[in-house]
Amino acid sequence: MKRLGIDVGGTFTDVVGVEDGKITSYKVPSTPENPAIGVGNGLEKFTSKNPDSSGLGHIHHGTTVGTNAILEGKTAKTALITTEGFRDVLEIGRQERPKLYDLDFSRPDPLVSRRLRFAVPERIGPEGEIIEPLDEEALERVVEEIPDSVEAVGVCTLFSFVNSDHERRIKEHLVNSGFTDVTLSSEVLPELREYERTSTTVINASLKPVFRDYLGQLEDRAEGLGIKAVWLVMQSNGGLVEPEIAKREPVRTILSGPAGGVKGAQFIASSAGYEDVLTLDMGGTSADVCLIKDGEAVVTTDWSIDGRPVGVSSLDVHTIGAGGGSIAWIDDGGALRVGPRSAGANPGPACYSRGGDEPTVTDAHLVLGRLDPEFPLADSLGLDVEAAREVIEEKLGKPLGLTPEEAAQGILDVANSNMKGALRLVSVQQGHDPRQFALLAYGGAGPLHAARLAEEMSIPRVIIPPAAGVLSALGLLSSDTRQEFVSSVLKELNAIRPEDLWDEWKQMVGAADASLEKERLDYRAHLDMRYSGQSHDLRVPVPKIEVNRQDLAEAREDFHYLHERRYGHARPDEPVEVVNQRLEVIGKTEDLDLRSESGERNGEPTIGSRQVVFADGREEARIYRYEFLDLNGSVEGPAVVHSRDSTIIVNPGQKAELNEDGALIIEV
Repeated sequence: MKRLGIDVGGTFTDVVGVEDGKITSYKVPSTPENPAIGVGNGLEKFTSKNPDSSGLGHIHHGTTVGTNAILEGKTAKTALITTEGFRDVLEIGRQERPKLYDLDFSRPDPLVSRRLRFAVPERIGPEGEIIEPLDEEALERVVEEIPDSVEAVGVCTLFSFVNSDHERRIKEHLVNSGFTDVTLSSEVLPELREYERTSTTVINASLKPVFRDYLGQLEDRAEGLGIKAVWLVMQSNGGLVEPEIAKREPVRTILSGPAGGVKGAQFIASSAGYEDVLTLDMGGTSADVCLIKDGEAVVTTDWSIDGRPVGVSSLDVHTIGAGGGSIAWIDDGGALRVGPRSAGANPGPACYSRGGDEPTVTDAHLVLGRLDPEFPLADSLGLDVEAAREVIEEKLGKPLGLTPEEAAQGILDVANSNMKGALRLVSVQQGHDPRQFALLAYGGAGPLHAARLAEEMSIPRVIIPPAAGVLSALGLLSSDTRQEFVSSVLKELNAIRPEDLWDEWKQMVGAADASLEKERLDYRAHLDMRYSGQSHDLRVPVPKIEVNRQDLAEAREDFHYLHERRYGHARPDEPVEVVNQRLEVIGKTEDLDLRSESGERNGEPTIGSRQVVFADGREEARIYRYEFLDLNGSVEGPAVVHSRDSTIIVNPGQKAELNEDGALIIEV
């Protein structure tokens, strides 16, 4: 086994390897209080089953450490130094209200409190000219005022993305004064937009100590187990980086976990011959959705976490609180709600018999017969039907005047409604028709819901990948290393000389990390473009680094097309500006081959039948074991297909077929 994928979820930590086409996976409970413990336990389980790990070269890791630190307020104590007069940029933000008609709405507190935001006299102009020199004496006084309790410092001065001289000199003062964790905006996000740049800078600064300690624990634990492999960390944009880069710019890893799942979905969909796919990753605490168009996941720089904008590139993943552990409850108006609060890994749903006393989505599936105690979750987690039935009846059934089965079906209906809203957000609201896509569902709970969601949204087919419950970890193994570089341009397209773009892109190529395998590198160039006067831009690919006038003219036409696709209109006669130029440097990972995984299927696939409650009523459903399904064989609904890491529902009237890669294709 050459490489290992480790994904940390809200309920389980998954460890996956592939050798000779065969997927080997292990699940251990996640440890939210310190995720490194769960990862270490997963590695220990791997080494106990594979004593000789000398051939293991890389460990690909997807983590939620950055996300959790921000959402739980466990980031490092951080200070900010900025240009005089711009101390309150974080507090002022933008004029948009996320909830326009909510009179009680309030913005989240800035990540850096006002008393830890400092301003120094200096000013650089929009062309990079020095308007006011940096006041070194004032800077020294500011550095002395920073409390000893501060663990990290962010530096964001005006127009540093054009001229970073002042920021670099401020960093020198800070380092000389003993501050080791310093983040410059000109290094982490050298782009236009003061608020987004400042927010991204302080987020990165506040995560640096957290991420350094976390990755250090992982490396120490692996070394203690005799594992010499190199760690690679998943970024939000779907590419892997070495630990040193992740420690320096942890802001790029905030959506690390969901990104691994999307990359796995992209790999499975492409293998099955589908280029346009909606992905649904439903785990224990949340559901993540994303859109893949023409074989590539949509990328954005317009996203936020907990109301705080993050300007670095990310796969356009939308997350809602709808997982197997999501708690069902009755609101003040008497309506049934599901999530966003989750029972998580500990205590978990009531059916886990670990002290959970709230009804969850998993409990509902068990009461309706979709899950079965004879097939433990994650191969080891037993299920208590009576505990699930009792908690649903007491907390929901009696107050609402429903039977336990009716209340359980209500839980699933509400959860499905929440997920349909998320799927529409990344498809219909972005100008895409779901009827032209397939729905690829994974995670421990995704295959339980996918067939019904597809019916209700008129999506023609569902793809359930092999090892669906651990696809995020498997996706890490199929991901490439990736570094992204950006440079501000801010000129009208007609005024740009192609050779100026060449020079900047060539510098970016030279700055790419030396550890990337040069013989397997791929370069992807992009221009961020907008109509003059607009405040937001669209990313437009260009065919090569050494662009010519014809390439730029084609980029203009592509921009008009993308603008009409996204916003419903285009203005070909309007002047077009280039805001930024970008370069992705991709180190290609050796391709995965899962076909031999499907070759050894010895056993009887049909193992009986049982009563299952579907959306339209109770029916006798055939029960199958996924591991023994025949290649190209079919499954007629109503049916339940149990696998080691997930359970698949095939609704009445639907038909499913297993393809040569082990993916189950359900025709809706």
